[in-house]
Amino acid sequence: MKCIILCAGYSETNDLLEPHALFKVDESTTALDVLIEQVKKIDEINQIFVVTNGKYYDKFLNWLDKKQIDMVKIINDNTTSPNAKLGAIGDIKFTLNCENVDDDLLIVAGDAIYDFDLENIFDYYKEKKSAVVAVKKADNVLDLKKYGVIKFDSNNKVIEMHEKVNEPIGTHMALALYFYPRETIRMFDYYLSEGNKTTSPGYFLEYLYSNLDVYAYEINGEYYSLK
Repeated sequence: MKCIILCAGYSETNDLLEPHALFKVDESTTALDVLIEQVKKIDEINQIFVVTNGKYYDKFLNWLDKKQIDMVKIINDNTTSPNAKLGAIGDIKFTLNCENVDDDLLIVAGDAIYDFDLENIFDYYKEKKSAVVAVKKADNVLDLKKYGVIKFDSNNKVIEMHEKVNEPIGTHMALALYFYPRETIRMFDYYLSEGNKTTSPGYFLEYLYSNLDVYAYEINGEYYSLK
């Protein structure tokens, strides 16, 4: 299994000196450090790709030079401004192509703190043998408008999902944390060939559940966005 950590986002004003993933949670630890330690607990993951943009590429290289984590590789999507950005889905596809990935995937956004156990979600993924998305009950309507809103049946199978809508259709938000089986990789080709959005990764999930089984895993813990 491979992991792709999405770290190529730009700030709204493009003047952010440090990428969100490298924000310090204490004197020596970044948000990315915390996430990677959680990812490494899943023994089946043998490679972690941190995909970023040209603006922040050197910062991530410096971070990796200090940390010396053999299983991590920094990917530069070669964009340097918001106008040229590939979008999260574009960056996923860029990484898959660059590294010739043909494996199960964990895809997760790097601009958050995930205060829950990824191993439990992975175990659920193995049980279902289908795509799995982490979900959380929203604290308020404003949160629902910022994320994908998701509905699932009594078996946790996703039955409806909409990314960033003004009128939420449910109470749960889909987090940018997905376990995808190997066969999902070809779906990225289909999705992009149809001219769909390349921005938030939730748009791909919105497409995927209409074509393949997707299951929701409600987290037992907290999620903190750094944006």
